[in-house]
Amino acid sequence: MSQNTRYTLLKKLQNDSSEKNWEEFVQYYSPYIFVIIRRFNVGAHDSEELLQDVLVKIWKNISKFDAEKYECRFRTWLGVMIRNTVFNFFKSKASRNSRSNVNYEDIIGKLELMTEAEVNIISEREWKNHIAKLAWEKLKASFSEQTQKVFEESIKSDISNAELATKFAISESSVRVFKMRVRKAMHKEIIRLNSELET
Repeated sequence: MSQNTRYTLLKKLQNDSSEKNWEEFVQYYSPYIFVIIRRFNVGAHDSEELLQDVLVKIWKNISKFDAEKYECRFRTWLGVMIRNTVFNFFKSKASRNSRSNVNYEDIIGKLELMTEAEVNIISEREWKNHIAKLAWEKLKASFSEQTQKVFEESIKSDISNAELATKFAISESSVRVFKMRVRKAMHKEIIRLNSELET
């Protein structure tokens, strides 16, 4: 297992759960955990509560995580933990609301049948989105406002370079240059973040 910077943070957290190490972990992983919870059909309000539950479970169990023993990445282990937390949440809701008209059986059934491989597919897809957002947040300020707008518009919709050129009153060659510069920088930053944040 490669020992890169952020993986070392996980190891440090296992050996030293200091406030600094924990806060850094929470900063990087909370948005990702929240999105995964939402992907399991949980409303925004309940997702906030479940995020705290998952963080408490990580805090209690991080020392037990061993990538070689579990034969999985940290985020796969995390995804399964999130799925189980959401499952227990709906199970609890179903038993408390047995007399109401709310039926959680469909959601519970889907979560119960969900395999680790399916959880992993969700985890990987959302991880890529999460890393791309982190990369853009880090890089955005290094580009001109116009470059930012062109790039953000290009990823929001399936819009051609010609349409972007018209919209922003610039040449198509400028659009291509702007997009190329951002993509090159994003590629490097995504590689860096992936190497630092548990690959």
